[in-house]
This record gives sequence, structure tokens and C-alpha cells, in this order.
Amino acid sequence: MLKKIFDSIYAVSDTRTLYIDGINVLVLADAHLGFEEDMARSGFFIPRAQLLKAINYVEKALGYIGEVSRVVIDGDLKHAFDRLLRQEKLEVKQFLDYLTKERRVKEVVVVRGNHDNFLPIVLKEYGVNLVDSIEYSVAGLKILLTHGHKELDLSHDAVIIGHEHPSINLVDSLGLLIKVPCYLKMPTDTEATILVLPAIGAYQAGNSISLVRENYLSPIVRKYAVIEDGVPIAILDDQLIELPEAKFILRSLSTHVH
Repeated sequence: MLKKIFDSIYAVSDTRTLYIDGINVLVLADAHLGFEEDMARSGFFIPRAQLLKAINYVEKALGYIGEVSRVVIDGDLKHAFDRLLRQEKLEVKQFLDYLTKERRVKEVVVVRGNHDNFLPIVLKEYGVNLVDSIEYSVAGLKILLTHGHKELDLSHDAVIIGHEHPSINLVDSLGLLIKVPCYLKMPTDTEATILVLPAIGAYQAGNSISLVRENYLSPIVRKYAVIEDGVPIAILDDQLIELPEAKFILRSLSTHVH
């Protein structure tokens, strides 16, 4: 299932990816490969799930949209800040092998995220550059893809970011509060619309969206977004559910909880 969220840009079912029609590009963010090894350094041992989950999401997305000519990884392909861990190196290679050899994607673009230190060591083996951002134009629509951790001026129609790992708390049929990942579409006080991707990483459960500006990680969101008019698109099972604007849904949830 594809759900249009902005002109030529579609959310792809429950895969936490975006598809840009017209230029045949699949976008994902925040795989955080190597997360398990980094947690083990701190004494927390968890099953390795990040790589398999990322591949499964991409495989499912391609099942909906068919082959793509480009894949853009919109930041935080790896996890550790201070070094390139052994697991990170191995799994980044495996993920790139999957995209370029198994799925025969002609071009892979990796946008630099705040976790992507030392990543060029691996990318150069694949002829993949690490870029701060990338721009596309589709039928007059100007699209910027950047991770979202740095300040920038908005001069595009759509700005696609990761970094936030957005999620929302919803009430299930039993009256219990559940946390689900979501896409987030946010108007701004410029001409641009910010589109926030949910994290594709299995262990990146997400940061709950809020009406408090300071609770957001991205300086782009904090500076430009009209937060109360943001529209969350929740991922429930394999369904995409567009919810009311944040000012309505979050106040409603607050009333329910209290």
C-alpha cells in the first residue's frame, strides 16, 4: 500500500520508507547498524536484529513498488559515534551488497547523519559517497534530503529528514497505551513542508511527538516547524493511519490518560 503524503512522495505501507515517484527513489533512515555491539560494550546484550529488519523492510517496500534506480539512506546508517565497530563494518557491507548485488540498485546515496563517523572507510569500497544532503526535482517540486541534525535554511518545497525517530502513543481497544512509529508531516513558517521518516532500525522505538518545541532533536524542526499543525501518520500492523493534527490528537490523548 502506498499513501501519498506530499505531491510525488509516498509512504510505503509499514516499511518505514518513502518512495519518490517520477525519479524512482526509495528513501530510508536511521538503520543504526551495529547497535547491538555498541550496547554490548556497555554490558547490555541483545539479539542482532538491525540488519535483518532493515533488509526485510526494503524487500517488502520493493514488493510494493518494484525495482528502483536509487536508494537514499538519509543518515545514521551506522550507530557508534567514536569508532567503526567490527559489526558495523560487516553489516554495512552486507546491506550494501544486498542493495547493489542482490537487488541491483544502480545508485546508492548515503546522507551523513550524526552517527556516521568513519563510514567513508567502508563506502569507498563501493564507490558510494557520503554527502551532507542531496536535492531532487520532480515536476517542478524541489526536494531536499538531509538527516536533520544540522541547521540549514529552507528553500525547498519538501525537506525529508530522519533523526527524530518519531512515534506516537495511541490507545488500543483494551484502553491501554501503546507506542507506535509514525511518519510526521509538518508545515513550516516558510514555503517548505518537513517530512520526517520513522527509524528503520529494529531497536529505535522512537521519540514520542510532542507540542513542546524543545522536545524535538532536529534544529530544522525546532526552528521552522509549525508543530501544532503537524500530521502524524501512524504505522499499525501493515496499515498507515493518518491522524488528526498534533494539536488535536495529543490533547485528546492527554485527556484520556488523565
